[in-house]
Amino acid sequence: MELPQVTLEEFTKILSLLIFALCFAISMVTSSRAFRRGNNARAVRSEYRRNWAEAVLKAGDVTPVADVFRNKLTVLAAMLGGLVVSAGLVLNALFAATNIISMFHIGFILVMMAAAFFHLLMEIRTSTYIPLIFTVDGSLIEKHEKMTKEEYLGRLVDNTYDDFSSTINALFYIVALLFFPISPLLFIFITLVLTYLFVRRDISEKSRIEIF
Repeated sequence: MELPQVTLEEFTKILSLLIFALCFAISMVTSSRAFRRGNNARAVRSEYRRNWAEAVLKAGDVTPVADVFRNKLTVLAAMLGGLVVSAGLVLNALFAATNIISMFHIGFILVMMAAAFFHLLMEIRTSTYIPLIFTVDGSLIEKHEKMTKEEYLGRLVDNTYDDFSSTINALFYIVALLFFPISPLLFIFITLVLTYLFVRRDISEKSRIEIF
């Protein structure tokens, strides 16, 4: 039985998709380890967000901030709707794929969309909850959460921004995947650059807020 012949172009495409999968796994593992270590850029960003939440509560007037989160929900809902519609179109393309390489390529796009969808849902859930917490009595939070209102609100704000970063990561990887049909080599290059930026953002000792 003869093995199927693989052309150089097909080999390059397969290799590029394997590199993409490896890069995505590296970014996920790095982000998870950064979360546990607590002495890196992710921890610095968390400290900034929690300090902001404490400053807002101490200032007394939380109405403008609550309005910001309500407006944010409108934007997130629009992003979620666009993602659902796009996923439907990509799913149709998957069914119309003519070869296994195209199926894997489109499958990776759907996986990234699913990741973005999940983190968007988590961000919407928490962002809906935050305006309510602004008006909850602090003693009630201390009773049930075993932490101050400032600490609890800071943690919620921190969670929303972590979900936002994860959503943006997935969307950037989708952009990289769009270059796959144009040039697998360009696709590899963009994937490697994105992964480097994401990993550098998480393991650096500075906040790196300028990089999602």
